[in-house]
Amino acid sequence: MSRKLSACPGWLKLSEDRTSFILPPDRAEIVRRIFEASIAGLGGYTIAKQLNAKKVPPFGPSPKWDQSTVNNMLRNRATIGEHQPKRYRNRKAFPEGDPIPDYYPVVIEESLFQAAQIARQKNLASGRGRKGHLVTNLFAGLTTCAYCAGPVRFHSNGNAKSLICSKVIHRLGCYRMAWSYRDFENSFFDFVKTHESEPALGRGEQGVLAKLGTLIRAIPGPEVYDARMGIALTLKATVSELKIASAGALPIAGKPDVRIRRDGPERYFEVKFRGGSTHRGFPLNQK
Repeated sequence: MSRKLSACPGWLKLSEDRTSFILPPDRAEIVRRIFEASIAGLGGYTIAKQLNAKKVPPFGPSPKWDQSTVNNMLRNRATIGEHQPKRYRNRKAFPEGDPIPDYYPVVIEESLFQAAQIARQKNLASGRGRKGHLVTNLFAGLTTCAYCAGPVRFHSNGNAKSLICSKVIHRLGCYRMAWSYRDFENSFFDFVKTHESEPALGRGEQGVLAKLGTLIRAIPGPEVYDARMGIALTLKATVSELKIASAGALPIAGKPDVRIRRDGPERYFEVKFRGGSTHRGFPLNQK
């Protein structure tokens, strides 16, 4: 006789005879979306808030999603099928023995699980984790400086939001020029819409640009969050290089303590999708 099961993770169900686990496809999709949102930089609070706003039913008895539930799921290796036996002392659980692989139905691949752990560690280390109702920076982790190859960071100073070379932020050199975030985003969107039907592009690039174009056109609608999240995830999966040249092709070196200026007239960016060639894009006012 098969051993009767007494419990399972919230995204699973027990069979009627309580001898096996069942993974409902809709719950598997929700778990995947939570991990993808975490990888995109959202914190547990924002993920829970978005799930509640979209009226996604929670897995447990609670009527709503909360930050603790999301964070517990994101670090739970049961999502990749692993079971850790435990013993209890004074109502506290302690690991006992080695983890058992393939004990539960696998919901996500380990690479996705590990990517979420790295993203969460970065957010905790920097004290961030997006809390806004939209994905603020669609290009997080992708942009690099065309001059020094260092990372280009999203920098907020009051209402002024810009993309700035990290060396400039830390006064370590490079050209003290920034690109206004909204202007860069709009310029990138225009690049996508201009090139998505270009016949000279490879099939892979055309497919990516077509998908991005569809998501961009959905932004003014009611599903703005889903559209922006879709753009962020698509970019993360398909862009191999995104270089920003905020000071143009022939920048002039300035003093290291000079004020950071924004939106130089000769600025441009270069983007390369996986398997494709490098393309150059320009701000809207240069067209």
